[in-house]
Formats: sequence, C-alpha cells, structure tokens
Amino acid sequence: MEQLLELIRQAGSVAVVTHTSADGDALGSSLAMALTLEHMGKKVAVFLEEAVPKTLDFLPGQQHIGTNFEQNFDLAICLDTSDMHRLGKRAQLYTNARHKITIDHHTTNNMEADGLWIDTKAAAVGEMVYFLAAALQVPISHDMAICLYTAITTDTGGFRYSNTRPESHLIAAELLKKEIPFADISKKVFEVVTYSKMSLMKKTLDNLTLFHNGRIAFSWINHDDIQPINAQSDDFEGLVNVGRNLEGVEVSLFLREEKPGHYKGSLRANDYVDVARIANLFSGGGHKRAAGFSMDGKLEDIRELLLAEIEKVV
Repeated sequence: MEQLLELIRQAGSVAVVTHTSADGDALGSSLAMALTLEHMGKKVAVFLEEAVPKTLDFLPGQQHIGTNFEQNFDLAICLDTSDMHRLGKRAQLYTNARHKITIDHHTTNNMEADGLWIDTKAAAVGEMVYFLAAALQVPISHDMAICLYTAITTDTGGFRYSNTRPESHLIAAELLKKEIPFADISKKVFEVVTYSKMSLMKKTLDNLTLFHNGRIAFSWINHDDIQPINAQSDDFEGLVNVGRNLEGVEVSLFLREEKPGHYKGSLRANDYVDVARIANLFSGGGHKRAAGFSMDGKLEDIRELLLAEIEKVV
C-alpha cells in the first residue's frame, strides 16, 4: 500500500483505465478513483472505448472521461483488469505512462506494474478503491459514494453472490450514510431493461440447451440476431445468467458472436466449479464463479471445446 500511495502522491497527471465493455464495478471504481484524484489536485482522465452504458449513465464523475488517447501521463492506474489484451486500444496509454499501478481482484491477473495490488478476496474493486481513498486521507463524498456503492452492488449481484463478504456490507453501510439513492441505483442496474435487451433475452431462452444431465446450460446469439435490434454492449450484460439460474445447472456457457467468426464467451458457476481455470485455457480469465474469454472459429467447434473442458469438472 505504501508503494501505491507514494506513486499516486508523486504524480501530477493520471490516466485511469479499465477493461473493455466496462461493467458497474469497472466504471464505478474508475470514476470514484478519478474523483479521489481530483480532490488531491491531480490532473486526471478516465479512458473508455465505448459509450457509458444506459444502466450506468447516472454515475457522477463523467466529466473526467477523456478523449485524447495520444497523451502521456505521469501515472496510469489500471482497475479491474487482469490482462493487457482487455485494455484494447488503451493499452498504449498504460504502457506509455511513466509509472503504472494495477488494482484488481481477479485470480488470473498477469499485469506488470510498478505498484501492484491484487486482492482476490475483495468482492469488487470498488471495495479496494474505498480503502485506498481512506489511506490517501480523502473523505468519501456523496458522488464517490454513489460510484462505489454501484461498483460493489453490481459485482455482488445485489449482495447475493458468494463473493459477498462482511466488509462488503460494512462498506455499503458507510456509503449509505452519505444519503445516496440506493433504491434508485438498484432499480436502474438490476430491473430496468431496454427493448433490445428483452429481445436478446428471448433469443437466449430460445437457444438454451442442457447437457450432462442438466448440469451444464449452453446458449448463444449469432451476429445476424444482433444487427436488426440495434443492441448496445450493455444489453448483453447478464444474459449468461439465464442458464445459470435454471434449477440443477452448475455451469452456464453463453457465446455472443461479436462479428462473423469471432465469439465472446461468458462462464458462470453456481457452487463448486472454478470457471476461471476453464477460461484461462482459452486465453481468458476472471473469478472462480464468473469468467470470460474470446475465440475465433465456428460456433459448433467452440461449443464442443468448451463443453469437453466443463464436463471434466462438473
């Protein structure tokens, strides 16, 4: 921690980066980090590759989202990202910075940094940013609290997932003291869906197939299914849970054809399978119960490769 604090204190300009298709934890913790650095008088910018998802468009701190990817910074802080490939075109920002910090909670992290903080027990990187702000003696503002609460509640599934720990509730309790609109946040991120997402959910259900005596659920969406409904990146969030939530299923596999022949895969487990190990076999990664990967090829071939590995451990 002291090493991280010193790198942050010495930096005049800071770039905050996170993984592509930023979710609630990635974006919430990034904006909270930017607000922390702003309080310290730093020049800070958060870099994204996609538009802010509709489900997260209420998050404060978006004035810090940068557009000039050609800048050089004293420090780059990478959040919630286990692999350089997941930074997309922002990898160059991270590489070119004078110093680098990575803060993450994935079990498969292989990032290189001058300051590296990996806590696999943290339910969300938002928890880690909360503790970092305290160590920097930056008070949690109302706007920071909204960002951090969103980060934690989304990565714990509303405090329902097995990664939830006592600290998750204790931090949330402190954030609630800032009088944040927690009910509105939960409704926005968990309940309200776009028509395009509803259409994707229907297609996911139509394609759902069970294997291994109902222990494995598999579904997919082809590129041709996506184009007519103008789906946005955040519309795909959580579709893997359609299979995971089915009674008797241990592992859910969902494949989305981002472009012809290129698939983004999501894996979820309920009780005992370590899907991060499976994803790692295909240059992916993540958590024990939630992981992802990308692969090129035919749908049938990718499905068979994944099912063969999943069946070994189910």
